[in-house]
Amino acid sequence: MTIWIPNLGSASGPIYLAIADAIETDIGAGVLKHGEKLPPQRELAYQLGVTLGTITRAYREAERRRLLRGETGRGTFVVPESQPISPLVPKEEASGNIDLACSFAYPHLNPDLGHGLTRLARTPGIERLNGFVPSEGLRTHRETGAYLFSQFGLDADPDQVAVTCGAQHGIQVLLQALFKPGDSIAVDAFTYPSILNSAPHLGLRLVPVSAARNAAGEFLSMDPDALEKAASQDGVKGVFLMPNMQNPTTHTMTLDERRALAEVACKYGLTIIEDDPYTPFISESLPSFGALVPEQTGSIASISKLISPGSRIGFVHVPAKNGTAVRNLIGESTWMASPITAELISGWIRDGSLFKVIEKKCWANRVRFEYALEKLSGYSFQSGQNKVFGWLTLPGQTDGDALEASLRHQGVGVLAARHFQVHAARSAPHVRLTFGSVQDDRKFQTAIDLVASMLNREALFQVDHGPVG
Repeated sequence: MTIWIPNLGSASGPIYLAIADAIETDIGAGVLKHGEKLPPQRELAYQLGVTLGTITRAYREAERRRLLRGETGRGTFVVPESQPISPLVPKEEASGNIDLACSFAYPHLNPDLGHGLTRLARTPGIERLNGFVPSEGLRTHRETGAYLFSQFGLDADPDQVAVTCGAQHGIQVLLQALFKPGDSIAVDAFTYPSILNSAPHLGLRLVPVSAARNAAGEFLSMDPDALEKAASQDGVKGVFLMPNMQNPTTHTMTLDERRALAEVACKYGLTIIEDDPYTPFISESLPSFGALVPEQTGSIASISKLISPGSRIGFVHVPAKNGTAVRNLIGESTWMASPITAELISGWIRDGSLFKVIEKKCWANRVRFEYALEKLSGYSFQSGQNKVFGWLTLPGQTDGDALEASLRHQGVGVLAARHFQVHAARSAPHVRLTFGSVQDDRKFQTAIDLVASMLNREALFQVDHGPVG
């Protein structure tokens, strides 16, 4: 009987990832059928001339992608109607799973929804919120957005603010309003995963730009010289930036860094999209790009990471010349963001709940950051007391994808660098660990302890460039 053998002729990077990619490709092409049994690991290792551990890691990676399932005593099978699932997609919490992958900032400390809904029900004129409103939102809600932008260092005009269905929707709207298909946009070499998917679907090309590094090797802002090179040689039309608590490196830009990037943007006429979901956690207030380069910047604010992801309310602020395009795109995509939930979060901001909740979250975050810093003290761990995640540099030749897969099999989710890279052939030696997605402190500590323990056994996760027979 002929067994399935992956075609690795043009593979580069770790062999186990190439095998997992081949499994995914052959399932999509119909070479591997749903429900089909894969070769025994030892047999496939012999056929390819690689170690048994390489095949084990390849099958685990394919399981993580929801392509395969292992059945004790029977073997490994292609999952029926398998569909790869992003590790960023929220899932129902499973017993025993500890999530350090998704960046949910302490949702268990959010305002009491029952109290908020009771107050909302008593709002005079509540019935008007149950009908259609302008696509950009009611003025009172746009004023809420302008106030939120003021916390981000932008003196926003409510007439230039529009209400969106969260920050993700805001990113989609601005990409379409400010660029046209075929345009190239500069992004950080490690950047927010959502834009890695949304921009190409809109016909936009992403150009990764390296960050500056300090003497300790920590990531700083996007290198302005590298951005200038991308503008002059690659013809980028714009740049996507996260000035405060950059995701995933955690860096907050200094004023000098902001000015240097703004200078390049002005010189080349680059359009800036700045996404700023974490600013209220940052104690220092610095001007946004919307303040530094107002006629070239579209800004995004959201309360999802702050007090209410379930409300799906965000805000965009754009130059007046782009207002019509933004309104039209909101109308075409969803007609309007919900005025009911916009009023709910406006009430929380008006009555001070936002800042009371952030104060609680900042205290909880300091405790967890200090625990993680202590346990990971032997490694390069870029974070801070007011950062809700950390960027861990892996030692030696440790394979971040293998570490992620192994931790997931033990019930702990983390994200390797590959999820933040543009067209990554292999994962860079980093993983992101979030602090606030787990409610129980002891579970969080257990997860951090396991990460530290795994790193102490780094030989298990070395990059494999073994022979392909």
